[in-house]
Amino acid sequence: MICVLHVTGAGRSGSTLLGRMLGQIPGFFDVGEAGYLWERGLAADGLCGCGRRVRRCPVWSAVLEKAFGGVRPDVLADMSRLHSMTTRGRNVLAAAVPGRSVAAPERYHHSLARLYGAVAEVSGCRIVVDTTKPAPYAHILARTPGIELTVVHLVRDPRAVAWSWLRHKADSMAVRPAWRSALLWRAGNRAAARLRGERYLLLRYEDLIGDPRRRLREIALLADPATPRPRIPAVDAGGIELRPTHTVAGNVDRHTSGRTPLRADDQWTGAMPAASRRVVELLTFPAGRHYGYRR
Repeated sequence: MICVLHVTGAGRSGSTLLGRMLGQIPGFFDVGEAGYLWERGLAADGLCGCGRRVRRCPVWSAVLEKAFGGVRPDVLADMSRLHSMTTRGRNVLAAAVPGRSVAAPERYHHSLARLYGAVAEVSGCRIVVDTTKPAPYAHILARTPGIELTVVHLVRDPRAVAWSWLRHKADSMAVRPAWRSALLWRAGNRAAARLRGERYLLLRYEDLIGDPRRRLREIALLADPATPRPRIPAVDAGGIELRPTHTVAGNVDRHTSGRTPLRADDQWTGAMPAASRRVVELLTFPAGRHYGYRR
C-alpha cells in the first residue's frame, strides 16, 4: 500500500508550512500541492521547492519517468483537466453535502496511484505528504485502490483566512472578497469533516503554532503507527529549522529554508475592516464557534 498523508481544508490555512514541517520527519516526503503538479509545476514550468524547475529537478524527473515514462504531453493535459474538473468551488460544495461525492474516471485513480507510488519509491520514504487541500481531492484519493490515506483536517480562524485572501500575495495577484472566502471556508471544512474516520485528525492552525512538537508527533503516530517513536525535528513555539523540500506547488514561502519563525499571524485583528470581519463571522456561524473561534 502507498501511504499518503493528505492535508485538507480551506485555502490559506497554513498547509504549506505544516507540510514542510512534516517533511523534516525521517520517512516523510513533502510533495506540496501535488494536484497542481500538472498545471503549475509542468505546464507553467514552475519551480520546485529545491530551487530548480520541476521539469529539471532530478527527483521529479525520476518520479515522472518511473510513473509515466517521462513528461508526456497527453498525460499532462489529461491530468490537468481531470484535476480542474474535480476541485472547483462547485465540487467543494458538492462534497460538503452528505450522500454526495465527486466522481472521477478510473484512469484518474490509476494515474494517481502510479504517481504516488513512484514518489514513495524514488524518495525511499514511507509517507508521502500532500497539501493539495480541496476536500474533493482527498475524497478521490480515499477511493483510489492501492492508496492508504491519512487525513489531517487543518482549520484556521475564518477571519484570518479571509484577511489573507483580501491581501495581494507575492506569488499571485489573486484576491477574494470576504464573503466569498467565508462561504468557501464553511464549505471546505464541511467537506473535509466528511472524511472523519480511523485515520483522520482535526487540527487547528493556532494549536499547531502553540505546541508544534506535540502536534507533529500526533500526526506522525497517526500516519505511521509502525514507528512508535518518530524523530520529531527540533521545534518550539519560537520556530523550526526547515531544510528545502521538493514541493511542486503551494505558498511562495516553500522556497525559503533555514530558521523559520512560527507565529499565529493575527494581523487581521487590527487591520481587517470591521465590516468585513462581521460578514465573515455571520457567514461562518455556527461552524466558526464549533471550531472554537468566537467573536
